[in-house]
Amino acid sequence: MISIVFQQLLTMFTIMFFGFILIRSKVITSEGTRQISTILSLFVMPATMITSFNADFDAHRLKLLLWATLAAFLTISIRAFIVHVLLKKEDRIDKYATIFPNAGFVGIPLVLATVGYDGVFFMSGYIMANNVTQWTYGQYLISGDKKAMTLRQTLLNPGMIGAAIGLSIYISRLPVPAFLWKSVDSLAALNTPLAMIILGSYIANSNFSELLAFPKAYWTTFLRLIVTALISIGIIYLLPIDDYMVEIVLTIASCAPAATNTAILGRLFGGDYEYGARLVVLTTLLSLFTIPIIVQFAQLLFG
Repeated sequence: MISIVFQQLLTMFTIMFFGFILIRSKVITSEGTRQISTILSLFVMPATMITSFNADFDAHRLKLLLWATLAAFLTISIRAFIVHVLLKKEDRIDKYATIFPNAGFVGIPLVLATVGYDGVFFMSGYIMANNVTQWTYGQYLISGDKKAMTLRQTLLNPGMIGAAIGLSIYISRLPVPAFLWKSVDSLAALNTPLAMIILGSYIANSNFSELLAFPKAYWTTFLRLIVTALISIGIIYLLPIDDYMVEIVLTIASCAPAATNTAILGRLFGGDYEYGARLVVLTTLLSLFTIPIIVQFAQLLFG
């Protein structure tokens, strides 16, 4: 699997470089990038999650999904405790970047490449937990205002809607015409290229000299890519999941780079947007080296 992960990362970074070129050559403007990001978040990612539920109902599989969701909430909670101890109170953006991984834009393509849509089925549980905590505790973390946490944003964000639709179809065994599944599947296929183009745009708009001038960013990157990833694997190992695919999916989600919302929510709720974008870029670039190592360790551990 390690070679598959590395090859997929190289593919993703190649597309990311293509996005970088598109921005630098002004083929796509900042407004175009924003529009692509909107399409990706509102339609493509939910479609990917819905497609993962296109399978015959299996009660054991549903139980594993619940375990995956519980494990996600648990690992996110432990990371929140870790950053409370290891980072200063005012390091709000660093805390957010450490707690929340890019399970959607980076995790889903890696899971698709390694274990297919069966893996995305379990990744949907992680993304649900990630979305709930990002739009509640995450908003509070960046804004410092508990009023920023709203039930509406928690339940009506695209990831939750996609998971809810897919899960409803899966549990109810609602017959869906083949052409509709094929249409949703075709839309879902856009996830990897569009996500990498967006990340490439972040790199293109970053000042590398400024990116390298923040020692604190390297500590945050180390926490996000190594420390919290290894602790998460330990938690997953102790849980009675006993399913190799679920454990690997949770590992990939846990060792992904910082969520793009580190920058997006920073802009929305008064955080340091530019520093957040730099953290997303730095963790994404260095994840090319750290993800294969972490996944290899998890393979040996989970067997």
